[in-house]
Amino acid sequence: MKLYYSDASPYARCVRVFICYHNIKGVEEIIANPFDNSPELLRVNPLAKIPCLQLNDGSALFDSEVIMRYLDAEFGQSQLFGTMVNNWSKQCHFSLLKGIFDSAVSLRQEQLREDEGLRSAFWTSRFEQALLRGLKEVETIGVIASAELTALQIMLVCLLEYIDFRHPDLPWRKVTSALSLWLKDAQQADVFVATRPA
Repeated sequence: MKLYYSDASPYARCVRVFICYHNIKGVEEIIANPFDNSPELLRVNPLAKIPCLQLNDGSALFDSEVIMRYLDAEFGQSQLFGTMVNNWSKQCHFSLLKGIFDSAVSLRQEQLREDEGLRSAFWTSRFEQALLRGLKEVETIGVIASAELTALQIMLVCLLEYIDFRHPDLPWRKVTSALSLWLKDAQQADVFVATRPA
């Protein structure tokens, strides 16, 4: 299998944590810049987005959620997603985290528009407030309560470390002190250390 990814992408990092956690061998990791529109990436994902997992039969899976669910089902007996099956509340929690991911990445894209003189104060504020509101909600719904690592917790560690990486001035720790304390211990796990952006 081949995983096309970017080191800085929080979506791709989640997939890499799943690979590491399940100790999946034989995955060739290929750095890909989605903005280059390289022929190799376009052959496996016409949307030119990462992460993208090319399977051994030549077919490809894209969208981080699809890839994570595939890896967990095929190599981990659905251990990380298992408690979410037919649990619509936890499925909604997953969607909440995906939405916060999207806000964090959109905020980064908005920041990059500053060099073009196109950054919007409205959208910057909207994404920042969505991040903080979303994290406050995550703190109340029990994602960090499980002693066993879950798909939701993997997403949360990758999300919080991405926010620290790309948005160091966002005061999320003041708003969600319980998440901050939880992260200090959770982020020390080998699967997170091994996949942390350089």
